[in-house]
Amino acid sequence: MAKRLAKESAERAISLVLRGGSLAATVVMAAGLVLTIARGPAPPLESARRTPVALLPRAVARLHPVAVTELGVFLLILTPIVRVLVAVVMFALERDVRYVLISLGVLAILLISMRFAVG
Repeated sequence: MAKRLAKESAERAISLVLRGGSLAATVVMAAGLVLTIARGPAPPLESARRTPVALLPRAVARLHPVAVTELGVFLLILTPIVRVLVAVVMFALERDVRYVLISLGVLAILLISMRFAVG
């Protein structure tokens, strides 16, 4: 019975992370779209520069439309990473070493992939 409750609790936590992350990313990207429309014609996509991650908070604070949209994409990318972190914690609480190690392996792959993508 206790194991079943723990499993349901883990599934609920993971579900909340996925739904919350997706919703937050969607809202932020929609805000970026609204800012883009409100500011008038945007430059062509090939001339748009990607905002470095370190400068993203400052650009978002200035309500730069591309930066706000990039923040939404960044949140969407972070969602599965947070989901795996929640799984690691849940498996650790259950003392399931095998799945903790598997989840840590998946987390390492995600982080390495993200590092190569960001540069």
